[in-house]
Amino acid sequence: MAAPSYLTKNIKICHHENQPVLMKKIFLTALFLLITPLTLGISLFSLNKLSRVKEIGVLARSSVKGMATSGSASQLFAALPETVSDISSAITTGDARPVIISQYLDQSGSPMAPYADFIFEMSEKYGLDYRLMIAIAQCESNLCKKAPPESYNCWGFENGATKFLSWQQAIEQVAKTLKEGYIDQGLTTPEEIMAKYAPPSVEKGGPWAKCVHQFLEELK
Repeated sequence: MAAPSYLTKNIKICHHENQPVLMKKIFLTALFLLITPLTLGISLFSLNKLSRVKEIGVLARSSVKGMATSGSASQLFAALPETVSDISSAITTGDARPVIISQYLDQSGSPMAPYADFIFEMSEKYGLDYRLMIAIAQCESNLCKKAPPESYNCWGFENGATKFLSWQQAIEQVAKTLKEGYIDQGLTTPEEIMAKYAPPSVEKGGPWAKCVHQFLEELK
């Protein structure tokens, strides 16, 4: 039996009315499926970033606290490009040696004090222990305070008979002589140098070598 015409008409109307609702549901479902993963991804990314920022903050605070408690607050600024950092990093044990010479000669009132840098320069040039020339001069002439007048001979060359023309000539000649006449000949210790430099001292039990040793130690 065929359905009445009014019933068929109502079914068609209902079908047409349900189509927009169905499409809307499909659209909303698709939109939900698209937006939900994106939102979740953004949230996870944000949480990760926030966690890392907090972690860095904690580490920074703990580092600063550690530096403060250790008493070395200057380390906090170690990465800053300060002008003095270049100077500080350039200071080494080697750089301190001419300063040690200068201070020692100044404190002793030696007339060689203005030539401390030159003494160090000549010691380096001829490969000498920077303390050796000072120690010998201390033992021979009390750092030139008892040297023959205007001789610049602080090291007792030829029992004080040698006269140099200037401090520079005296310092370089002594350095060169110690290098070529002693060190290069295998005479490197005060005792070995004494046998040739001050032989009478050997017969007396070696006071010259003991004196040189004493002032070598003072200059460390």
